[in-house]
Amino acid sequence: MEVKRFFSTTMQDALRIVREEFGADAVILSNAKVEGGVEIVAALDYEEDWEQEPVELEIASRGEPSPSQLARMHAEKHLQLQREMEQAKRKIEAVRAKKYKEPSSSELNRSSANSVNKPKVNTPQQGQENHSADLDALSAMRAEILEIKNLLARQPSSANKDLHPQKTQIEQQTEKMFESLCLSKSTKQLLAKELQLWIKRSELQGTLGDSQFSDAWKHLSQFIEKSIRVDRAEIIDRQGVFALVGPTGSGKTMTIGKMAARYVMEYGSDDIALVTTDRYRIAAHEQLKVFGRILNVPVHSVDESHSLDMILDKLSQKKIVLVDTAGLMHSDSCWTEQLQEIKLSHHKIQCYLTVSAVGQYQVMSSIYHNYKMVDLSGVIVTKIDEAVSLGEVVSFLMDTGLKASYFTDGQRVPEDIHLFDAHAMFERAQTLLNTSERWVTIRADDPSGLGFSQQDTKGIRETILFHSA
Repeated sequence: MEVKRFFSTTMQDALRIVREEFGADAVILSNAKVEGGVEIVAALDYEEDWEQEPVELEIASRGEPSPSQLARMHAEKHLQLQREMEQAKRKIEAVRAKKYKEPSSSELNRSSANSVNKPKVNTPQQGQENHSADLDALSAMRAEILEIKNLLARQPSSANKDLHPQKTQIEQQTEKMFESLCLSKSTKQLLAKELQLWIKRSELQGTLGDSQFSDAWKHLSQFIEKSIRVDRAEIIDRQGVFALVGPTGSGKTMTIGKMAARYVMEYGSDDIALVTTDRYRIAAHEQLKVFGRILNVPVHSVDESHSLDMILDKLSQKKIVLVDTAGLMHSDSCWTEQLQEIKLSHHKIQCYLTVSAVGQYQVMSSIYHNYKMVDLSGVIVTKIDEAVSLGEVVSFLMDTGLKASYFTDGQRVPEDIHLFDAHAMFERAQTLLNTSERWVTIRADDPSGLGFSQQDTKGIRETILFHSA
């Protein structure tokens, strides 16, 4: 391995000199502006297996250096070791020359100056002692050069590690935050690249420091919020047919009830209708009919004698139609039948994927891939109040690029449905970092265990019985 410094007036000319001398296999260890031009430290035949040991003490004494400083330290250490190895080689050559009585250049000069060369005569005992001393010196030199070679072999390379052989304090802190937020692997990789760009810009501006984690995290937070697409126009303020699709238990029916209640409170009940396509489960439409009776909104069910298109034809005068679909397994043949009915309808049906915030990221991604065949217009995130972390939701929205329309955070109708706000959602995700457990205190007068008094429980039971009658 060979390391050398190159100087020139411009970076392009310096790189040309490196290529001419070292060829295409040269590795650039560092570059810096110096008086009169630029300086490049390059290496040839660089080792692949590196460790950090030769510079650990220097890093500890000087504080954590920048990538360019770290590369310069590696180059200087390497050059120093090369000089030591050359000195060791010269010592070995001198010992060998002495052993075989090969005169050095200084001895030749002295012999030429002397007119008479008087050979030195050693006794047998002296010759044996000299030979033993020569062997000891040769062994010492060989051990020394072997040690230097081992040090050179352990020299780390900044070329293959992108000049970052170890992570900075800012990178370590942000990675811990990524893990705590439960972000997906792809999202963490995207944010890591964005952090590297921010670090490089800060280095150029001379504002980078390990104490600037708060600035780095603020930048990443803004990047996350900008990466989440949000549907600025509320669904109930638009006209058309809107279908909620998603698996069983994702909260489609309850969300439709909340949306219908918001619409009725804003525009009245004359121009809205509800439709359910769930003809596969017994009494699956009953909950939607309860909402219809409470809101005075008609509810229609798709069955063998009434197709989805037939019902939508009858409701063509309505300004908004909300369609509740069955949550079936994608392996079920009825699941394909239902989606085909929506996709092939001659009505323009805008489909919104309903995703529960309590699900794992892999589950959310699987749901997305199963339902994207219906050309999803957006996503509604439900059960935010039940989630112990929201990093999965954040990652899902960033990775899929779906527009987020609403999120729900409770059972109240219609209070617990809100327009999606990326900033508020990420703030909520960070707040959950400090909440590892949620304790619920059940009062003695709360037989339901849900935080209601006996009088509240009685009133709720009477309301349910009244509307179910």
